[in-house]
Amino acid sequence: MARRTRTKTPSGPVFYDTKNSVAILMQCHGSTWPKVIPWCIINVTIMIVLTFLDTRYDLPLALGESSLGHNFTGLIISFLLANRIGSALDRYSRYRGFIGTVLQDVRDLVQKAIVFSRRNKNNDQAAKEWRSEIAYRSLLMARTTAANTEFPLSQIPAYDVVELGGPELEFCRPDLEFFHHAEIPHSRGIHSFRVPLKIAQLIRETICSQEERLATPMSTSHEMNLLATAESILGGYHGIRNLMLTPTPFSLVQMVHTITIIYVFTLPLVFLKDARGTIATNLFEDCFRVFFITYGFLGLMLVSQELDDPFGDESNDFDVTGCSEFTLDDVVIMIHDADGLEWADALRYKMNLNASKPIKDEITGTMMGESDSLLIRKQDDDICLGGRASVPNWMV
Repeated sequence: MARRTRTKTPSGPVFYDTKNSVAILMQCHGSTWPKVIPWCIINVTIMIVLTFLDTRYDLPLALGESSLGHNFTGLIISFLLANRIGSALDRYSRYRGFIGTVLQDVRDLVQKAIVFSRRNKNNDQAAKEWRSEIAYRSLLMARTTAANTEFPLSQIPAYDVVELGGPELEFCRPDLEFFHHAEIPHSRGIHSFRVPLKIAQLIRETICSQEERLATPMSTSHEMNLLATAESILGGYHGIRNLMLTPTPFSLVQMVHTITIIYVFTLPLVFLKDARGTIATNLFEDCFRVFFITYGFLGLMLVSQELDDPFGDESNDFDVTGCSEFTLDDVVIMIHDADGLEWADALRYKMNLNASKPIKDEITGTMMGESDSLLIRKQDDDICLGGRASVPNWMV
């Protein structure tokens, strides 16, 4: 099966200056304006058409003698939308928290493994191989987690990411023959979500192998600390998976959408009876009110839809793969500081960062050029983000 890379890339989150109100009002990137304005125009057009029919043909189109019922419905919708937005924001924050847990603990695991193993003067070839294995498998945990967040859109399973190779790929690739034999339900999506669980098992095996592989094994408390960090990474992944597989209850979403749409598109019928005086003036006022009420209610509904699923290719979605690449950079720097350039480049090669410029290396048995240094991606540029995730301007 061909190894594939993701086809679409989110650019979020959107960073902005809360003190610059004008820039916030005028910014289109990340805004709901492009989505909601067409609906506002449609509703205003309906208002104009109904006013024309009412004045030209005197049709009984106005919705009742009193707008009290419609006003009361507006209060109910405001309450429902406020709760809907609150629920969506809570999901959004929990997603970000779990992603942060995975990426932070990947960094922590590698750093602890380096510190604990070097404390006992384990600087021989076997110790460096052990640290490199911890780093590689920890980064695979972050990368396959990112692949699963993107799977609904990209349809690229975690076992097909280009960074996964060697014995790790063989261990994670689904055994279809066994699944048929054991009558275990299987699909690309199910297999993809199992990959981080298998990577976590490999990480634990590597941690527990330190007693045999290190010349001076670390203490039991240090080993347990590493295992606890690995468990925390897996806990973050489980949190992401649980949220992805547990959407907001459909009945609530359907209720909010139904009432909001009916309310918004019956607004012209409510304002119609007020347009029988000075038609031009009343029509302008009614169109103005219809436009902004439509923008407010439908805009909030569309915002809640975006917040529900932060893993897509829209401007406000999380670029989890981009964030995991920042984690990769940090881990490569750690390995470089601990074991030198050769081991850092070997890790970069395994994570597919410099596979296009291989040079001969005793560690990996591949070709990697000496000029392809660890920290320089563009020699002529002081600033190079290397296609990483969106960052605030003050970081550039």
